[in-house]
Amino acid sequence: MIRTKFAGLAPVLVCALLLTGCGGAGSRSAGGSGSSASAGSGSAAAAEASASAEAPRLTVPTPPAMLTGDMRMGWLAGHYWDSLDWSDARWIADTEALESYFTPWAQLLSQMPEAEAAKLSGALFRKGDAYPAMQLRLLDAAEYFWRHPNSPFRSEELFLPALEAVVDAPGIDSLHKLRPRAQLASALKNRPGMRAADFTYTTASGAAGSLSGVRAEYLLLLFYNPGCRDCARVEEHVVRSEVFAPLTASGRLKVLAVYPDEDVETWRSHLPQMPAGWIVGHAPMERGGTAAYDLPGIPALYLLGRDKTVLVKDLPVERTEAWLAQHAAGERP
Repeated sequence: MIRTKFAGLAPVLVCALLLTGCGGAGSRSAGGSGSSASAGSGSAAAAEASASAEAPRLTVPTPPAMLTGDMRMGWLAGHYWDSLDWSDARWIADTEALESYFTPWAQLLSQMPEAEAAKLSGALFRKGDAYPAMQLRLLDAAEYFWRHPNSPFRSEELFLPALEAVVDAPGIDSLHKLRPRAQLASALKNRPGMRAADFTYTTASGAAGSLSGVRAEYLLLLFYNPGCRDCARVEEHVVRSEVFAPLTASGRLKVLAVYPDEDVETWRSHLPQMPAGWIVGHAPMERGGTAAYDLPGIPALYLLGRDKTVLVKDLPVERTEAWLAQHAAGERP
């Protein structure tokens, strides 16, 4: 079942963590000072049973007072899980508790340089080599935050080190590594810096085209589905963008929108709704390990350079736009 609570994530979580120490970042309360155990009533066995029924807790440390700004954030991200009890089986059963702690950490990492954040994501998983069940449980959370197409924290750069750590983990058996291995193999395709896999597509007129045949300084490759609301939002954003629109008007940027599924009739009926000036094609894509493109969700965006080198891979349209705003300003073909 796909969980859909990303829209409710509070943007103030990181600020709260940086300003104060936290014993339960977003977690359910584990009880107060007025409990019967603290008052001396009830048996030790009853108190132990009550404690075991509570949600597991993580004590998030307070950064040293002399640290400020990025250094304070980096310290907190690196020490966030220091008190995690890997042997506490309650983490495995309590999805809500684990995700409530993962949320602020994912938010912290999203505000750091990706290379630094990726080191931390891999390091966390490697610390748990003696606890394979917990490693797999954390991987499920990581997939939810870093791979789910609706996640604001979606990042292949952070998910890859987690997958690599799990695939290398000595305590996880080969059966439980099958899915992470397949995900890792797919994620390693069309990485930034690699030449994007070429493919052919068919246009509305029946003409054939190819990815390699599109000539432009930048190519925005959009995999979409007709009638998909998120796809429509991305399309409108690109058309109205103060970054994308001028580049498109000048010819420096071209947009190739590709429908990767089989329903040609639906695709054709939706063509009049596609933005003018875009190249719109139909190219059924294979699924699974043999697929040229890993498409965990639709829409999926790739920004390519003149030689079809991948510049930005499958990030939200706003982050792709930010990359272009930073790198394309003032450049000329």
